[in-house]
Amino acid sequence: MKTDSDHISSSHTKHIVRIFTRTLLFLTVLTATLALWTAAAEAQAHYTPDYPQIDILPLLQKQSLTEEDYTALFLQTGLTKAGVDQLFAAGQQDALLALQQRFFARVEVECTHDNLFVRSERLLEIEPVLQNSDNKVNKVYDLSALDASICPACDFLPAVQAGDILITFNGHFFGWRSGHAAIVVDAEKGLTLEAIMPGYDSKICSLEDWREYPGFALLRLKNVPLERREQIAAYARESLADLPYSLMALSEISYPDSIPASTQCAHLVWYAYHHFGYDIDSDGGIVVTPADLYKSTLLELVQLYGLSPNS
Repeated sequence: MKTDSDHISSSHTKHIVRIFTRTLLFLTVLTATLALWTAAAEAQAHYTPDYPQIDILPLLQKQSLTEEDYTALFLQTGLTKAGVDQLFAAGQQDALLALQQRFFARVEVECTHDNLFVRSERLLEIEPVLQNSDNKVNKVYDLSALDASICPACDFLPAVQAGDILITFNGHFFGWRSGHAAIVVDAEKGLTLEAIMPGYDSKICSLEDWREYPGFALLRLKNVPLERREQIAAYARESLADLPYSLMALSEISYPDSIPASTQCAHLVWYAYHHFGYDIDSDGGIVVTPADLYKSTLLELVQLYGLSPNS
């Protein structure tokens, strides 16, 4: 005969089994959901135009461009009016031909773990349409061997200037794209200042590293002379390197000594401009993100790559 104690023990066991089963089911569903969310994000690592590539040479031979011409060049190369005018003024219109090839090129993207939860994406191969006199040449280049002398389409930032801001969204936490930001501190030498990740201080990096991002945006302080932007870049280079990385670097904290105690990628860029009176945090929150910089009305878009022109 079963006692009350036996009934209680049996009921307790069944309760534990139910809890375990529900927990296991929840974890299974959660894992599957996160995996699908991550896969959906990674499928959007790079945008290749879904419209035809056209002959832009007639546009590059014109003495002046219409708004329709600027729109066409943007859709074909990712370069906006600001960048196009800069190249025309320098007599470097041909750079747009190479840029167009890279903009329409097929790419292979690799996604790797930065840590247990955060992943980042890099270009492995890019297949620009490099045309010879017979218009028949196609060649795949390994990015580790790319060089502008053998691959004209690899001149990927022909209009970059000191003080420009680079934004990429090729970093993600499961399906949420956190992104990364940098400020160009020396355009001629190809140098940026960046706060890379936790555990590393902010430092001078190579602009060439951005060649490997499947998508990026080049932004510039709107209606401000180059000389002023160069001052901001020089300040960032001289004063904001070697700062500890912290995700808790807040944009509402005042820094009496003019140097933040810690920083993160978007905060570093924001602070360089904030020091000169430009608040490029679009939502004014206590935490500034790459997306906040991307949406700032104080900045103008100069170039897109691997991102939809309609984004």
